[in-house]
Amino acid sequence: MESRVITTTEDLATFCDGLKGERFITLDTEFIRERTYFPQLCLLQIGSSKEAVAVDPLAEGMDLSPLYPVLVDPEILKVFHAAGQDVEIFFRITGQIPHPLYDTQIAGMVCGFGESASYETLVRELIGAKLDKASRFTDWAKRPLSDRQLVYALDDVIHLRKIFELMEARIAKDDRGAWIQEEMDETYAISRFQINTQNSWKRLKVKSRDPFYLHMLRATAAWREEMAIQRNVPRQRILRDEVVLQLAAMVPESAEDLQEVRGLGNQLSRDWQALLIETLSTARVAPKESFPAAPPRPINLNAGQEACLDMLRMLLKQCCEESHVVPRLVADRDELEALVKGDLPKEQSHLFHGWRYEVFGKKAESLLSGKLHAMVDAGNHGYALKWQEMA
Repeated sequence: MESRVITTTEDLATFCDGLKGERFITLDTEFIRERTYFPQLCLLQIGSSKEAVAVDPLAEGMDLSPLYPVLVDPEILKVFHAAGQDVEIFFRITGQIPHPLYDTQIAGMVCGFGESASYETLVRELIGAKLDKASRFTDWAKRPLSDRQLVYALDDVIHLRKIFELMEARIAKDDRGAWIQEEMDETYAISRFQINTQNSWKRLKVKSRDPFYLHMLRATAAWREEMAIQRNVPRQRILRDEVVLQLAAMVPESAEDLQEVRGLGNQLSRDWQALLIETLSTARVAPKESFPAAPPRPINLNAGQEACLDMLRMLLKQCCEESHVVPRLVADRDELEALVKGDLPKEQSHLFHGWRYEVFGKKAESLLSGKLHAMVDAGNHGYALKWQEMA
């Protein structure tokens, strides 16, 4: 397959025009984000049936807009591997999720390639190739890029075309296309990539359940997130987590009060100190009805419930082994625990809808209703746990 580097908007537009009629294209990105809030796109790789190109978004005068219609063209499937951060980049640039979209990592977990279904695993097992890992952690923002970096980057989209075609055939044979589509729609829903600064406090480890404290914590964390977005720097560069927790507890009312917050020092300019004090002052007088609810206290399972949870986990493992599906893609411990506690309404749980219901949910219902029993079966190679449905 031919390959080249695109460094001008005109060449990119010509390449994108040539994609008309393609059934699918493969995409990958190289980026850095150690010093920024948003990932900085450094290289974009695209593979078509005719060639593989590396688009340099850092080239002088480069405008990526000729690519935008392709990203949402309903006639061209966009194939990625582990697409989360790639999609985040495109969503930030265009405000849209690339569609239709296919993620070979999700497909791999649905058709038996293990927990992570890593790209390296798929390359090795499906096409018998070996990846050059040496360029994985290089500085993609540095120019010029070396030949080795470009070969590494382009190999990703070249191998991905072969992987997709082989995996697509396997999934069609197993009639699991609907499973994959359901998972893609859920994983890459636009709501997952929209930033809600009011929810940023939930990432912090909080012991207090006091409504006022949680309210002030939400306001402080949201202010930090907004400032980090505005300056495009990591949130920890604005305020460290422990400082956010202290501010919510102390609720300083002046710049002088801020100096008493341990670890804050001169981290904020006077203007930013004033903005923070204003934010805290506004939050302090907000009505109680606007305070966030404390998360429910964890309730420990009793011995009988723990045993039931163990039974569900064993059933899940065996169901997934039979269907060649990764267990965590079907259900995690929190879902199973909520099921045991009776806190998982069927209408709100994906365990009782779609392909997950066929793989596991139906048998889980039978187990919890007493219709499915575990039995120890003695065979030629020792004992094994089997499940028997009662009439």
